[in-house]
Amino acid sequence: MSGLKGIAKNLTASFSSHLVNVLQQLVLTPLFLHNYGAAGFGQWLTLSASVSYLGTLDFGIQTFVNQDLTVRYHRGDMQDFHMQQSTALRMLLGIVLVVACLATLVLALPLEHWLRMDGTGSGTAIPGRIVRATIYVLALQVLASILFGFFAGQFLVLGRAHIGLYWSNIKVTAQILAAIPCLLLHTSFLVIALTQLAALLVCLLGTLGTLYRTGRDIFPTLRYWDSTAVPKILGPSGYFALIFSSNFLVFQAPVLILQRSGGPIAVAIFSITRTIFSMTRNVMNAFTQAIGPEVTTLYARGDWPRLTRLYDFSERIVFALIPIVNIGTLFLCPLLLTLWLHKPQLFLPSIYILCAAVSIVMSSKEHKFQFQFSTNTHRELARFMFATYLLLVAAWFVLVPRFGIEGLLSAWLLIEFIQVLYIMHLNTRFFAHHQILDRKYPIRLMLLSLAILAAGAAVLPRTAHFALYQQAAIAVAIGAAILTLDLPLFKLLPLLPTIRTLASRR
Repeated sequence: MSGLKGIAKNLTASFSSHLVNVLQQLVLTPLFLHNYGAAGFGQWLTLSASVSYLGTLDFGIQTFVNQDLTVRYHRGDMQDFHMQQSTALRMLLGIVLVVACLATLVLALPLEHWLRMDGTGSGTAIPGRIVRATIYVLALQVLASILFGFFAGQFLVLGRAHIGLYWSNIKVTAQILAAIPCLLLHTSFLVIALTQLAALLVCLLGTLGTLYRTGRDIFPTLRYWDSTAVPKILGPSGYFALIFSSNFLVFQAPVLILQRSGGPIAVAIFSITRTIFSMTRNVMNAFTQAIGPEVTTLYARGDWPRLTRLYDFSERIVFALIPIVNIGTLFLCPLLLTLWLHKPQLFLPSIYILCAAVSIVMSSKEHKFQFQFSTNTHRELARFMFATYLLLVAAWFVLVPRFGIEGLLSAWLLIEFIQVLYIMHLNTRFFAHHQILDRKYPIRLMLLSLAILAAGAAVLPRTAHFALYQQAAIAVAIGAAILTLDLPLFKLLPLLPTIRTLASRR
């Protein structure tokens, strides 16, 4: 599947995926806060963050292999296809089983003391056996998700990546539905983790059944093994592991640092702020992720003219959306906190403006690195991201105890901006033999966002106290004004016929 039809189907699946993730936050966050309090919510986030790094233990195998298998499939190299697929699956199963056994050691470690959940922190004391058992079950969830991601990614080979995304949506929805009664009944964290693990395993079986019916000729098997392929897989896939490790460093490490220095309430405030912008940014990024399979296919075919047009088309669309979505969300935050969590006092203008700025830069980066990520040309990107995020975490250990969340977000913003500049350099080199990339759109996005955020810093402390309908009207008016500026800045009018075609095919 290629062209606009393929992008349209991937867009629908990706967009619905992000909507499901938004639903997860909209439903579970207020239930946690209502039934467990801000401190309890912060403790749950800390427990989840403590095992999230296990997700990198697939060493990027599933991402690299699924994209590599797509290239082999389109080239008709089926013998090597099955050898590569079976070898990778054996490696993943070995990793998951070994780590699951080693993880039982956490049942004997004083994790409740290390995480300050024994009553020494600002939260309620949790029995040590519950803390340790919950962390172990959450670890099993992460490990099972590695296998789920590999099987769901196999649909990319068939040109039906949207089916894998739909199963991911079903998995998240099932975990939401499993958690709701647990939260309403105020069960222990261990029961919540167990019910979500059960939902994940059921969806894993469903994904396997769908893959067998859809593509029997590519259904994974354990019959083959090529020891010489192991270093060839681990080499490039290891760079994906660095990228996923970077995600841990920037999304989970600050939670653990805040838990140690500020306690679970600081964790809850930071996570709620970040969640609001993550939800909206992820929905907007549905288009960027939808073009990922198309980028892989065009690169495999060597169709550089269409790949170049796709780059230009997507950049103009995504860069036009970035300020509308992020700045519109910024002005809606007081209203969202009132209607969603009934806690308007959580709106702190300086924190939310900084988070909006981080989200704008991250949105730009997530679009730009798609062309390295989806073509397995990600080695330099992975090294740079991992190194700069290590520096960021080191800076957080110094800044967070002194400056709190504002210090955390300021350092984060600087590192994200540096990464965007480097990725723009990589993109220029990626297309160097086919087209010289114009940097006018990134510059226009930066200047437009800076101007509006500066104005927001002056007016938000006042508008945050307006009536809710006035806040909504201001956010809509700002979004409309930005859209009006976007039309000439990003030359959107010539793209309207293509956008209409894409929407009709979707």
